[in-house]
Amino acid sequence: MCRFIETVRIVEGKVCNSFYHEARMNATLHHFHGAVPLLRLSAHLSGLDSMPKLVKWRFIYDRHGIYESSFAPYRIRTVRTLQTVCDDTVDYTYKSVDRTQLLRLKERQGNADEILIVKDGYITDTSYTNVAFWDGSRWITPKTPLLRGTMRACLLDKGLLTEQDVRLADLHRYSSVALFNAMIDLGQLVLPVSSILPPDTSTKYI
Repeated sequence: MCRFIETVRIVEGKVCNSFYHEARMNATLHHFHGAVPLLRLSAHLSGLDSMPKLVKWRFIYDRHGIYESSFAPYRIRTVRTLQTVCDDTVDYTYKSVDRTQLLRLKERQGNADEILIVKDGYITDTSYTNVAFWDGSRWITPKTPLLRGTMRACLLDKGLLTEQDVRLADLHRYSSVALFNAMIDLGQLVLPVSSILPPDTSTKYI
């Protein structure tokens, strides 16, 4: 059975970007199962007023609905360096419970704090965020993400991101890289591009 994960930010008892989460979830279910009843987040929420200021709501869902919900306070992890890893076969188009490919790439992280995944020479994502690069006037997000995140979709609709190809060979054109996802706003986690470590060329990966 296909099972998927969704992570939703709750701030002061209010669900953020619910439209984008529901759109992704229902598009995912439609892709795998065709016409199924639409999932609505509002049907699974109660007692939010008593929660801490910033909460991460994580749950699993499938064609039968939402289950295994958990709520926990959220704190942004520290990331100072990114290890570039190249893999032309990795695929995480849908936010599946099965993260085997991403975990395999994480094994090549080395001493860095996180990985930056490259596919066919193009930047995609880290293992848990989308990315954007500052070119001096705009935040550029790759056209080739592994996962089209909900925050990414929202920022594109607001005109705060520009979508275009970002090649590994062209990283020198940018000064900063921002990591963002449903829990992290654009600008909250920003590193200099110099913190991106080059791929390990001593080992051949398939």
